[in-house]
Amino acid sequence: MDHKEAARHSIDEHREVLIGVSNRIHGEPELGHQEFKASALLVEALKGHGYTVELGVAGMKTAFVARGPKREGPTIGVLAEYDALPGIGHACGHNLIAGSALGAAIGLAAVAKKLPGNVVIFGSPAEEGVVKNAGGKVVMIDEIRKADAAIMVHPSNMWGSYGTSNARESFLVEFYGKSSHAGGAPEKGVNALDGVIQTFNGINALRQHIKRDVRIHGIYKNGGASPNVVPDYASAHLYVRAPTLPMLEEYYGKVQDIIKGASLMTGARSKVTRVANPYANSIPSKTLTDLFRSELAEVGVDIPEEREPRQGGGSTDFGNVSQVIPALSAYVNIGPVTLHSPEGAAMTATEEAHGVMIKSAKALAFTAIDLITKPGLLEAAKKEHGQRLADQAKQSK
Repeated sequence: MDHKEAARHSIDEHREVLIGVSNRIHGEPELGHQEFKASALLVEALKGHGYTVELGVAGMKTAFVARGPKREGPTIGVLAEYDALPGIGHACGHNLIAGSALGAAIGLAAVAKKLPGNVVIFGSPAEEGVVKNAGGKVVMIDEIRKADAAIMVHPSNMWGSYGTSNARESFLVEFYGKSSHAGGAPEKGVNALDGVIQTFNGINALRQHIKRDVRIHGIYKNGGASPNVVPDYASAHLYVRAPTLPMLEEYYGKVQDIIKGASLMTGARSKVTRVANPYANSIPSKTLTDLFRSELAEVGVDIPEEREPRQGGGSTDFGNVSQVIPALSAYVNIGPVTLHSPEGAAMTATEEAHGVMIKSAKALAFTAIDLITKPGLLEAAKKEHGQRLADQAKQSK
């Protein structure tokens, strides 16, 4: 039995275990940096398959690094995510990401001692940019960059690997004013809510003059307690997204200027605090895209060649990984679903989604095996990555 068949057999043998892990994570959704049950579940499973696991990496209690037997040769990292969204749970399918990464790890454990290289599983918390210090991959980037390449999958309503994501800033905007009776003595108050309102008005005015790929959006967090009291505190959580880091910096600066203007207009003091670590744009890899497509064919999924990178509207801390090593975050089709919705949360626990998760685990394992056993593939991926970094640097000047 060759390496791939051994990995395939092991994943099939543990199919129900993997579905059970995914369902348990789905049924007990945890926000970023609070994924204690999910990380413990994954760590226990990885230890049971011979991995040496370090929990609490880079100062994050739910981050882990699981290492297979130490061998001479390249190191391939498989990344897992397991945090949920507030209110709607696993509507981004991180339970499936965790299950596919664990499945790949189990498949690779079956052949690890025979491979001329190493496998490392990175458990990265808080991918969703809604909690303080979000972006686990950014925090643990010094660990991840020790690998020669990194791979993972993400559920979607389509198949595809050749794409990019937006760079992103996630930040809290707060205004501090002065309370007063809104009817009896409004002139004595300073309305913090007006500062937030004027911030949104300014952003809406800016929209006519931004590049079409830039996204600015947010929510009100706090707007006061009673209509007859001038709010002395108000806040909003905002995102700015752009295709490149320099463009992100430009538009993030414009929004900060709008906030300063709102402060001057209303007299309320403003404060801007980053919620998440800055997310970089993803650098695509045609080499890894073509390789993963061929691995999908081996598990019965045939998709056409992707000739041009597709610009995505979302953002991920995987972008930061792709800036330092060749990296692939492949989209796998779990059905006609819109993620980040209640319907999306339901879809990530279906039989169809579980079937895709198992196929994804096999394709990830096969990709790691080929990158380890066929040096020319990894060399090509590194060469392409270096060229893309150089091209990006030229475009930024």
